[in-house]
Amino acid sequence: MTEQQSSLQQLRPVHGKGLKKNPWPGIVFVIAFHVVAIYALATGLANSTVQLLRENLKAVVTTEELKEDLPPPPPPPDFKPPPVVAIAPEVSIDLAQAPPPTVTTATTNTPPPPPAPPAPVAVAPPPPPPPPPPPPTQPVCIPEPCARAHAVTQDDYPAVSIRLQEQGVVAIKYTITAEGGVNECAVTQTSGKPRLDDAACTMVRKRWRFKPATQDGKPVAFQQTAQVTFQLK
Repeated sequence: MTEQQSSLQQLRPVHGKGLKKNPWPGIVFVIAFHVVAIYALATGLANSTVQLLRENLKAVVTTEELKEDLPPPPPPPDFKPPPVVAIAPEVSIDLAQAPPPTVTTATTNTPPPPPAPPAPVAVAPPPPPPPPPPPPTQPVCIPEPCARAHAVTQDDYPAVSIRLQEQGVVAIKYTITAEGGVNECAVTQTSGKPRLDDAACTMVRKRWRFKPATQDGKPVAFQQTAQVTFQLK
């Protein structure tokens, strides 16, 4: 038995060391199987789609032929409306009460009366003007009297006029300020001697002083006239 077993073991193929397997036949079989399956599917789907389209076309043609074979519908029955019977209303006329006579009035196109004039509007009279202010008081010479205070002295007489023996009367107009002095002087009538005319206004502005005029208790400016006499003694 040992010899037979040993001989059998020698004849048994050893895994991993025997014949080598070739994988290409299996791969080719798998590829061929898939190609055949895909072709069968494509051919079957195409045939089924064409078959469905044929059935639809047959159904459409059959329904249209059936519609053409149907007989036309019968005409509608003649309908005659019933005759209309007019019923006249019963009207009773009472001759005892006659309608009132119609009165026609003739209209004449008369122009409308002119509009009434507007009522006069009462205008309030203007307010009276304010009363004029009271006249100012007269200025007063300082010192008094004016004839002595305003007399021409030797200092007022021009020296050239004294040598030439020039004399005359000068009429002037001057303004007394609110402070009592004189700021304006003008000759209204000349003496004929220009030196005496100038000396008159110079003396008035330089020497003459006044207590100013007042109006409503306030000092105001005041214009006045005078005559200045130049006379040699």
